[in-house]
Amino acid sequence: MLARRRALVAQERGFTLVELLVATVLGLIVIGGAVTVFTVSMNNQPRINSQSAAIQQARVVMERMTRELRQGSSVPTATANQLAIVTYVDSATCGGAHATTARQCRVTYTCTSGACTRTEANPDGSSTGSAVQVVSGLSSSNVFTYSPSSSAPTYVGVTLSFPAISGHHAITLSDGAATRNPTSP
Repeated sequence: MLARRRALVAQERGFTLVELLVATVLGLIVIGGAVTVFTVSMNNQPRINSQSAAIQQARVVMERMTRELRQGSSVPTATANQLAIVTYVDSATCGGAHATTARQCRVTYTCTSGACTRTEANPDGSSTGSAVQVVSGLSSSNVFTYSPSSSAPTYVGVTLSFPAISGHHAITLSDGAATRNPTSP
């Protein structure tokens, strides 16, 4: 009977106090690591959202620039931080309200202090509308490149570069276009 009781006690044996303490400490370490990872990701989320929004805006601006370049007839101003294109825009007047018909206007992109603005004017440069900021947060204001030269470009390259944030990789968007409707000099 004593042997049977010992056998039952041996089967019902649980964890020792040392085993429970070790398991508790290991569990707390795992939970602490998970909480740390979650907290860091929650703190980084606003920065990631902001950078994502800036990049998406830059993609929209890049598409608009290349579309206006392709529709353009001439490039009156061509520097590394400024581009003027005589192109077609959907406006009632140059710099005016949106319209369903296109008219020829001078569109000028000016990039300074890490941001680019866009203005519309008459094709001769008169009656300039107000400047509208189209992209910000750039690491360089030198956005435009020209081929073969800035005096008579046939191709305009556009590069929007964003700086690296918190050790992450910098982001660069590049595109370009040639005017499809050039006018004879």
